[in-house]
Amino acid sequence: MYSTDLPLFRVGWPFFEDGISRAGTRSSTPFGTSRESERSVPSMPGKVNWKLFAVVLTSGLAASSVVFIGVSQGAIAASFLISGQPSKVYAKRAEGTGLIQYGAFDRRYDGKIVPVMVSGLRESTIKGLCQSTILKDVPLVGTITVKVTADEVTARNAYTDVTESISGVSIVRYSESGIAAGAARKGPGVKAGDKTDLASPATDADSVSVTDSKQIVLASSAEITTSTGSVLRFHKGANECF
Repeated sequence: MYSTDLPLFRVGWPFFEDGISRAGTRSSTPFGTSRESERSVPSMPGKVNWKLFAVVLTSGLAASSVVFIGVSQGAIAASFLISGQPSKVYAKRAEGTGLIQYGAFDRRYDGKIVPVMVSGLRESTIKGLCQSTILKDVPLVGTITVKVTADEVTARNAYTDVTESISGVSIVRYSESGIAAGAARKGPGVKAGDKTDLASPATDADSVSVTDSKQIVLASSAEITTSTGSVLRFHKGANECF
């Protein structure tokens, strides 16, 4: 379903009408390190103190892995080039099995290197999803917000690149923190092409569940996603999910 309060923008957004996004689609929208850890991490690969990433491998941040984007903007693999356009993503409740979480880098189209926390899940389900992306300086309009909502989204082998994460209640079951990223076996493993040190500390777990998840995401990918009750709207000005 498409609707808008802006008559200039009635068609043409890359959203999947059938509710299914297939085969490695990664949306260039923002999730990962805290602001403090992002400031502390050097800006170029090879100079990073990977131990800094271990500080943020907590159960609260582990919830970021279950939030998968319901809209594709740009559809670029984050292990290559991303737009760097941030999106805010809210999930009323999210659950997943087979978790891995590790530090990595996304490279923006303008060449800037961005440290992120990558969370991957073998299977995940989100209920009550909202994603908002603000686009500024649109000709003749100014600022608009692109907002996607969905009753439920499921994903298989999904990865999310996070820069900030806040959650209500998080439950992580049978977790292992400090395991080498390349040795983690409970989740889908380090995504091929991700810029990370396989010897750096990671977290894996059998399952994770979270309520009231609020995240900022740079990019996401999945083998397959299925959504029900998806709605896309355009709003003039800022109208974010949180």
